[in-house]
Amino acid sequence: MKGAIVYKPDSKELAKDVAEFVNSNGFQAEIVDFDKNLERYDFIIVIGGDGTILRVLQSVKNCPPIFAVNTGRVGLLTHCEPHEYKSVLIEALSNFEVEEFMRLCCVVDDRELLALNEFAILCSTPAKLVEMNVYVDDVKVESLRCDGMLISTPVGSTAYALSTGGPIIDPYLNSILIVPVAPFKLGWKPWVVRDDRIVRLEFDRSVFIVADGQSKIEHEESVEIRKSNYPARFFRISDRLRRTVEKLKKIC
Repeated sequence: MKGAIVYKPDSKELAKDVAEFVNSNGFQAEIVDFDKNLERYDFIIVIGGDGTILRVLQSVKNCPPIFAVNTGRVGLLTHCEPHEYKSVLIEALSNFEVEEFMRLCCVVDDRELLALNEFAILCSTPAKLVEMNVYVDDVKVESLRCDGMLISTPVGSTAYALSTGGPIIDPYLNSILIVPVAPFKLGWKPWVVRDDRIVRLEFDRSVFIVADGQSKIEHEESVEIRKSNYPARFFRISDRLRRTVEKLKKIC
């Protein structure tokens, strides 16, 4: 097996240490750039924060298992902190237990976008409202004016969706979260729907469709978002839910 190591710009020295450690313990890994074909590797080690992980996931469709050492600010998606990576990483590589988390997909102008956290559909004109009609499996569930709409996974419920008033969802619950951004409407409530539903949004002006804060496309009229056939894959950690709760308590 051979792994790829990618890192955020301020974590180069740690990436070198990780590469030396992995290769000296019977495994193979090399430091590579983000634009390399990461899908050809058996696993990916990310040295960075949640944003670095999301950037990696934008570059892979069939996702090799990811192990992440947190050098970012929050690290909800990461496995460990730099001071403890050796024992945690060796255990992960030795056991090679993998878990999958759903991603969402959206096809825009013949380009397929994938998102682990959320798709943000935001008005492309600053300080302007966009009229949104929300359909779930062709059933109209909402119509309102807002700055935009978030279509989120359970993993993404602790990201942008949380800051807009959405609920925190168990990352292992199969569902899709719909949350408006700054709605001009009293009494709005987020929607949580089954993960096999198709969410369609119609809008009356041009919007930006943003995948995980990374990829952005300007579009008009309507868009459909559904569960992707290509989940994100991570090395399994038994206390992921506890770690998530502890990190949220520190930042919220």
